[in-house]
Amino acid sequence: MRFNKGELVISILITVVSLGVYLYLFGYADRKVVFLYEHLGLTPFDKMTSGRYWMVGFVLSGFLTALYLISQPIVRFLIQPEKISWKSIVKLSVIPMNVGVVLITMNVGEPKMSFLIAVSSALALTIGIILGFSVIDDLMDDLKSTFIYLTYGAGLVPFLLFFRVIELPEKGILTINSSIIVAMILIFGGFFWLLICYRLFMHNRPKWVNVIKGTLAMGYIGLPLLHYLIATPKGIPYITSADNFFAENMVLRVSNWLLLILIVFLVDKLTKRIMPNSQNYSKVSVG
Repeated sequence: MRFNKGELVISILITVVSLGVYLYLFGYADRKVVFLYEHLGLTPFDKMTSGRYWMVGFVLSGFLTALYLISQPIVRFLIQPEKISWKSIVKLSVIPMNVGVVLITMNVGEPKMSFLIAVSSALALTIGIILGFSVIDDLMDDLKSTFIYLTYGAGLVPFLLFFRVIELPEKGILTINSSIIVAMILIFGGFFWLLICYRLFMHNRPKWVNVIKGTLAMGYIGLPLLHYLIATPKGIPYITSADNFFAENMVLRVSNWLLLILIVFLVDKLTKRIMPNSQNYSKVSVG
């Protein structure tokens, strides 16, 4: 397995920063602030609070993605001009980073986290890094094409809440009729957004897999990071709840992702028929 110096330096940087942030959040920060203990009567291991623990992984992956973007040109200039690959960085850092995150969350601070919560947070961090770093590599390779597929994804981000909206009547947050209306807006809005984008960028259409990647990256990395930076009250920088981004039921979560894939895939095939001049794919690769 071959790695260049730039990839080694960035992987060490990413690992050290990740473990440092987890050590701070779980060991030294005021957990009542970071995870909103006692908010609405919640306790450290209520379902909503537990969701905040693994959302740390997605929030942090947003910061690390920004760090990766900044560090790439610096490392290339100072060390070597070789291409840096997110795949190599993940291979170098995934084991020490995940082992460190699990050990820290299970042994530092009070109360101690369970193994399931620790692994969930480490998994969220890993998935977030893979999505975010992959997008950054695409930006480095082809800025225009990456901007285009992120534009597609931006309009599909609300659709990630499709099945979450369906759950809300059970919690008394929305009426059944309101839930149905919102769900229909999300699904038809996503469909028409795709058609508009294919029309606007008909000579630079992205691969449908990249549209999925852009949607997930913006929805699960970009939004949690923005929430942490600008949507939390001054002096209370808390981690958002997973309920704001995911359906509570795991089957519905997976169903939401599968439906997203199905819609993007079908619209891609449909536009090839109704927009025959839009056959050119962007240069950006899937991975």
